[in-house]
Amino acid sequence: MLYGTPASQSATYYSEGVELFKQGDLTSAESRFLESLKLSPFYSLAYYGLGRVYLAKEGNNDEAITCLRKSVQLDSGLAKGYFYLGLAELLGGKYVEALHSFKNAHDLDKGFAESLYNIAIIYEHLGNNYRAFVYYRKYIDEIEND
Repeated sequence: MLYGTPASQSATYYSEGVELFKQGDLTSAESRFLESLKLSPFYSLAYYGLGRVYLAKEGNNDEAITCLRKSVQLDSGLAKGYFYLGLAELLGGKYVEALHSFKNAHDLDKGFAESLYNIAIIYEHLGNNYRAFVYYRKYIDEIEND
């Protein structure tokens, strides 16, 4: 039994979910994130964790997008939320949305240089070779200056 306020209990479930996710126990991690959200339905990180679980589970990409989108709606400064939302959107063929998510991730945290690479990949896939080149170049410049 957990003690404390619902918010602290929710944070505990979230932390447990993160550890289970790291161990590869996606089912238990999902359960913990859902418990966290029952106690604190506006907890951005719990939506983020749940979105990561769904992204890792085959056939759950739409759920991943829904949860990750909710995480960044609740915390517009969550760079990692935007990054993984971009990945889910990319996998789901939502290329324009993915471009915006990756740009947001990089704008919020320059440590997400992979966002630039993913943007280049999307532009290349869409046939815009000039923009693809520009973003490949930005990516290379950024990792060389790191």
